Amino acid sequence: MADYAVEECEEAPPNPAATIETLGALGYSTESAIADLVDNSISAGARHVDVTMHWDGTDSWCAIADDGEGMSETQLRQAMTIGSQDPLIPRSTADLGRFGFGLKTASFSQCRELTVGSRTRVGRPLALRSWDLDFVRAQGRWLLLKIPPAGTEEVIASTLGIKRGTVVVWRRLTADLVDEGSDADDERAHRAFLRRVASVERHLAMTFGRFLLRETQPLTIAINRVSVRGWDPFLAGHAATQQLPVEPLTFRRKRVLVTPFVLPHRSKLTDGEYQEAGGPNGWNAQQGFYVYRSDRLIQAGDWFNRGQSKDDDHNLARIAIDVPPELDREWALDVKKASVRPPGPLVDDLRRIALVTRRRAADVYRHRGAILARPKVRSAAEPVWRQLRKHGELAFRINRKHPLIEELLDSAGPNRQAISDLIRVMEETIPVPLLPGAKQTEPKPAFSEDADDELVALAERIYERFLNNGLSREAARDRLLTIEPFNLYPEMVERMTRTD
Repeated sequence: MADYAVEECEEAPPNPAATIETLGALGYSTESAIADLVDNSISAGARHVDVTMHWDGTDSWCAIADDGEGMSETQLRQAMTIGSQDPLIPRSTADLGRFGFGLKTASFSQCRELTVGSRTRVGRPLALRSWDLDFVRAQGRWLLLKIPPAGTEEVIASTLGIKRGTVVVWRRLTADLVDEGSDADDERAHRAFLRRVASVERHLAMTFGRFLLRETQPLTIAINRVSVRGWDPFLAGHAATQQLPVEPLTFRRKRVLVTPFVLPHRSKLTDGEYQEAGGPNGWNAQQGFYVYRSDRLIQAGDWFNRGQSKDDDHNLARIAIDVPPELDREWALDVKKASVRPPGPLVDDLRRIALVTRRRAADVYRHRGAILARPKVRSAAEPVWRQLRKHGELAFRINRKHPLIEELLDSAGPNRQAISDLIRVMEETIPVPLLPGAKQTEPKPAFSEDADDELVALAERIYERFLNNGLSREAARDRLLTIEPFNLYPEMVERMTRTD
């Protein structure tokens, strides 16, 4: 950085009116704005957050009160200052903030009068500051009020009372919440307001689902005194949910955890479970990646425009990504904490994981591989083989959960993949038509036509092992063509082993 003398410079402070209007137009919705304030409550150690959305026409107001640590006069003044924190300074993983703009920008997008009251101990005097945006605009100066605007004290008394904590009050609400000129008796405007209240509830249930569903010290959020129930997009506690292996991806020496899930088929869910699992936007919209930052959901149901469409076949595919706060810049976290963009070096891995998850989800959605019903027996023994239907044909799978199979795979070390490949070959080459009682049909090639990727990957791994054991490419190819089921696919083997 170059060094300049003070006399070579001049200050260029931003115009207050223009700055305020710009900050209020960053694209916050009411839902994301309130979520931003709940972030501050969690960062302050709050265990309970009360959201009040009070209807009274153009005199309607909103308040977000918590039981967190509270702020002193000095701390509150800093918190009310635009850009109060440097986003480049490392923060605690429990701090959900980012730019030091959230309280102000979120609030300016929803109201013309922002008041914050806070106290650090029960019975202590209340620290209070207020921004009246129309007053700042008229004066052309950043004048932060130290007295409560008329009517605000009653709101603070009814929401925070004498407790420790902080309350944020919005008055003179914008058109996002109340149409200009609406009176308290306007039923249409009132219904629209109530719909927005319900939408806020759904958004908070999704955004803070992990906090609300914690077994120890869960966060509680209430809207108009009704508790918000956390929403788990992955149905992790359902017996029919498939959690695929967690993949830790390393980027700039930080770990990004990717956890794919395939949700249960409709037939495995009750009507209530199916309705709830659809989420705020419905099954189709909710498929995709879910990006979490310190357990706070940032982006829900997005394939990051990687050529993966949102169609019904993949409704059951949802993938959690846990990103550490230290990678905020690399993931292009926006000021609203509502969207991210994965860094380039991780894109291929995320695409690969998405393809595997989507393929598995499509199989479940189409009933492929549905396990045949077994008669109930008194024994709880784990079977070695599982019988199922695949594309309408009888098939068998080795039970990976059988204690002996599980122990073999767990103790295989570097040979685990080779053993898994052997098991797959055994499964796909069972002479089902020769089994007693099986329907005598023309044998079909192993690995059905839509499993080519799996077959090629398996063949490539075995071919590589032959090469590593000293066989020439030609000898390895010829050896592969003598092995069932690859002998049924000579053209695929030729293409795969071609060196030109």
